[in-house]
Amino acid sequence: MQIDDDHSAGKPANLDGVDDLLRGRLKILGLDIDTLGREFSEVFDRVKRNCPRCSDREPCALDLKRDPNSLVWEAYCPNSDVLNALASLTEVIR
Repeated sequence: MQIDDDHSAGKPANLDGVDDLLRGRLKILGLDIDTLGREFSEVFDRVKRNCPRCSDREPCALDLKRDPNSLVWEAYCPNSDVLNALASLTEVIR
């Protein structure tokens, strides 16, 4: 699956406070921004703060562009455990 969105390593957040790289990762994981903000607001706020501050933004942008389904991002992403847990939780409650 290729993502058409522009995942620039330099773009911080959109008007809703969600970083472009995080937005791409959420899309791949099947996570809805509005649902996360409503159901898991404290955790999601922490994730939203971590992403723009991450030192691995360039590899993240490249991974999203090259092969978004690769799991290599889990090795360097400080949010990987939380995002995977949220993906699991939202699958259960759907």
